[in-house]
Amino acid sequence: MIEIETILHYFGSNKKRTVLAVIGVAIGVFSLVLMMGITGAMKNKVNRYLGDLGSQVFVVIPGEIKNLGGRLLQVKFFPTLTLKDAKAIGERCVLVKETSPIKEVYPPVHANGKFSTPKVLGVDENYAEITSSYPAAGRFITKNDVKEFRQVAVIGVEVARDLFGEKYPVGKTLYLYNAPYKIIGVLPEKGTDISGENLDNRVLVPISCAVRRLENVDYIDGIYVLPVSEKVVDNAMKEVSSLLKKRHGKKDFSISRYEDLVNTQKEAMEIFSVLSVTVATIAFSVGALGILAVMTLSVYERLVEIGVRRAFGATKMDIFKQFLTEATILSLTGSVSGAVIATGLVNIIAKIAKWQPYIPVKGILISIALSVAVGLIAGVYPAMRATSFEPKEILKDA
Repeated sequence: MIEIETILHYFGSNKKRTVLAVIGVAIGVFSLVLMMGITGAMKNKVNRYLGDLGSQVFVVIPGEIKNLGGRLLQVKFFPTLTLKDAKAIGERCVLVKETSPIKEVYPPVHANGKFSTPKVLGVDENYAEITSSYPAAGRFITKNDVKEFRQVAVIGVEVARDLFGEKYPVGKTLYLYNAPYKIIGVLPEKGTDISGENLDNRVLVPISCAVRRLENVDYIDGIYVLPVSEKVVDNAMKEVSSLLKKRHGKKDFSISRYEDLVNTQKEAMEIFSVLSVTVATIAFSVGALGILAVMTLSVYERLVEIGVRRAFGATKMDIFKQFLTEATILSLTGSVSGAVIATGLVNIIAKIAKWQPYIPVKGILISIALSVAVGLIAGVYPAMRATSFEPKEILKDA
């Protein structure tokens, strides 16, 4: 306890030098925790959006998609994908468990004299399982809803608040154009995905109503496909591609994994991670040099203290431990400061981006372990130097 008080007193009497030594480590920890915190929060957001089966699902898109600036974008559209294609995939592809066709439509949405501008999608009964879109209240669209063209809707919580001023208006009616649609379910609050799309501002209706009653076309915008297992995703994609080529007589569609379509900022995340690790490495190196310099100077400033301690029975190992402890304290102080600030900033960013609060536990533990290692490595030379002096010579010169 006495040694700790002595160490803290020394740091207190050399504040500028101590702060400079701590800042380097703090910046390193801050960069590492911030990077791992933001990427972790973004991955949580993506996983929440993808659902339990998101990593298995792939999507058939009519036309061509290209990777532009790290984002998969549809650059060509062909109105050739139909509900019959979705049915054929489900019936004839042995590696496919479920399919769910989708069609976006653009009717005015209103109720109680209020208008809203949600994204309106036609889906079938399999959409809930494939995208983990189970309602928080009410029920989802059923096979009979699709078959019998029932005018029912599942809505997001933002649509519920905008049009009805309540969270779960199950049983009430909204209008697409002027056609009444009974609300049968309300989706749980999800916020926005990492591409910025508001997942709570949606209206889901039976795909039959979207295609025939609201749009009056015979083509759809895509087909979600769930393979029988995660192991056969690639083979299932080839099987579906082969079937559609035979049906269409040419390749007028694209197939991509669902996670690649929604994870539009994947490359940006990877670049951010590399830059952050680089900054963290440089900062840790600067911090190590700072601690090394501070501790080496302190050895020469405290020769009398070392001589007196040795004269009163302190061993070389005691002196070695003292300086090594000082270096570790400096490093730990920097790591805790950096971790606290970075965690706070991660959660501020998460709140602004409407992500779930996130504590980068893994990043904090790794950073603290690294900072302890930096402190020990940087403290070895000064500690060894401190033990190299003989007490007789020190006290004689003093």
